[in-house]
Amino acid sequence: MNSEQYQVLLQDLARLSGLADASSLLEHGRVKIGDIDAVLEHEPNYDPDLLQVRMRLGTLPDDAEDLTRAILEANYVSGYGGECVFSLYPASDDVVITMKVRLQESLTAQELWQGISDVARHGGQMWQGILSVSQTSMGSAPSDMRGMSHMPV
Repeated sequence: MNSEQYQVLLQDLARLSGLADASSLLEHGRVKIGDIDAVLEHEPNYDPDLLQVRMRLGTLPDDAEDLTRAILEANYVSGYGGECVFSLYPASDDVVITMKVRLQESLTAQELWQGISDVARHGGQMWQGILSVSQTSMGSAPSDMRGMSHMPV
């Protein structure tokens, strides 16, 4: 997808998502998906057909070794076949899920919005589940969450 097509996709996405001011999406790739802050990163010099969507799920509390382990296990259990990965932003200890999207010329804003919304919702649910399991039973892991459904992107 070339830069012009990508800009049209973002404009359509801004309309679809109901953004009153699309400048943050168009200029910086920032969009809110429910309660989740997301950044769409497109580096055409690296790969013109790759879009990375980074979604901030929450901040890792101090002394949270069990949560760190749970996040790593979540990558293994529900990693969307390598298309999504949980990580930790070192500067702030924010837990981030990064989603890879192939930018095919046929991709519509509706399809993109549905895909990132599904991952934001499911990633947020997983993060809340990880926090809950960690707080209620120290030592439990997200393997208890294998039954949670997720939609592939």
